[in-house]
Amino acid sequence: MAGTSANETWSSLALIKLSAFSFGITGFILAMDTVILPVFVLTIAPEGLKNTYLAILGVSGLAMAAFVQPLVGRFSDRTRSILGRRVPFLIWGTLFTCAALAGVRLAPNFLVLFVVWISIQANINIAYGPGLALIRDLVPINRIGVASSLKIMLDAAGGMALIAVSGALIANESTGAIIDWKWLTLAILGGSLVGGVAVTSLTVVSREVQLPHQRPAQEEAPTTPVLNPQLWLFLVSRLLMITSIAAFQTYGLFFLRDVVGLEEPAQALGRMILVIGGALAIAVYISGWVSDRIGRKPVVVIGATGAALSTLWMLTAESSTEVLIIASVIGASVGTLLSANWALANELGSQRQAGLHMGIVNLATIGGSALAKLL
Repeated sequence: MAGTSANETWSSLALIKLSAFSFGITGFILAMDTVILPVFVLTIAPEGLKNTYLAILGVSGLAMAAFVQPLVGRFSDRTRSILGRRVPFLIWGTLFTCAALAGVRLAPNFLVLFVVWISIQANINIAYGPGLALIRDLVPINRIGVASSLKIMLDAAGGMALIAVSGALIANESTGAIIDWKWLTLAILGGSLVGGVAVTSLTVVSREVQLPHQRPAQEEAPTTPVLNPQLWLFLVSRLLMITSIAAFQTYGLFFLRDVVGLEEPAQALGRMILVIGGALAIAVYISGWVSDRIGRKPVVVIGATGAALSTLWMLTAESSTEVLIIASVIGASVGTLLSANWALANELGSQRQAGLHMGIVNLATIGGSALAKLL
């Protein structure tokens, strides 16, 4: 535990292994939302209802995540098993998610697809909710910043990798071919999910279960949850932060066309995303390291200020070159903000009820993503 195992060494490689589940789960969810579901909806939905059906799947998935994560997080806080508190949920959720993937391929109509998707969302969040508590469970306070940075980088890497692979494979026609590309795509997503969770589970078992004598008696979660009194202010700030970031992801192309006035907004947006991603990756790691030394709040303020000012700066852009220059500043600022904010989220929680705490924190993430779609 972080409070009793501060002498344990947590190298960057060890922290990557701890959050490997996030590569698989985040990549899985983003690939399903972005590539897989739209493809399968097109095969079963009337042309006039495809957007409605896709919206129903998206909203129901967010609702299920919001319901499951705090509930299962709370259960995991009070779980005692030979595999520890979180690993049983990681394994359960992963296995049942993979089993449900077959239903996506075989669904004959939207109702069946909807039921299968609800099952997938329930089980993937049974794994993801408790997994979010692992940094607070095991990592010393003075390494939470770097651990949070690496977790965010794995989120981004998983999303980019699995979206790219899924998009490249599922578009192939299966008729008359030896390989069913849709089955192969789903198998790769399931394999990535299993692989990431397996690495994390082995890391947790080696750190947590094999050292039971280091667990303090007061580790037991209290019968009545006692949350940090500052949590509610944090949730509001995170909700607004995620809403702002998600809004640009949703409406960025329209912004570049209508406000900046670019003639080829789609191409500019593609280049802009690459620049933002590169700047974000660099800033995420550096800001995590810095926040471990000077504290989370100063880094959050720097990131938020930079993101706000650079967004206003974008209003003055008149060319693609200016857009890319400003995008690099936005990427660095957002990366700084995301890293320090997630580290602060972990720091505000307690080891005894980290599952419940992180489940509630992620409600702001889910809420911000949903709210951005309504703007």
